[in-house]
Amino acid sequence: MNVYEIVLGVVLILASLLIILVTLLQQQKGQGLSSAIMGDNSLMAAGRARGNEAKLAQITKISGVVLFVIALVVCVLSARL
Repeated sequence: MNVYEIVLGVVLILASLLIILVTLLQQQKGQGLSSAIMGDNSLMAAGRARGNEAKLAQITKISGVVLFVIALVVCVLSARL
C-alpha cells in the first residue's frame, strides 16, 4: 500500500462518518406515509430551511461530493497498479 492510498482511505472514512453524523443531527421533515394519504400543509415551507438546518444540509451535500470524488480517485489509482 502506498501512502496516498492510506491517506485517501482515511479521508473516505472521515467523510462517511461526517455524513452519518450530520444526517443524524438533521430533523425529520415529513410525517411519513400518513401525511401523503391525509394531506400535509407543510409542503409550502419545504424549501425554507433556515439556520442550522441549512448549514447541516450544506455540509451533507459537500461531504457527499467529497466522498464520491475520493472514491472515484481511489478506484482509478488502484486500477492503474
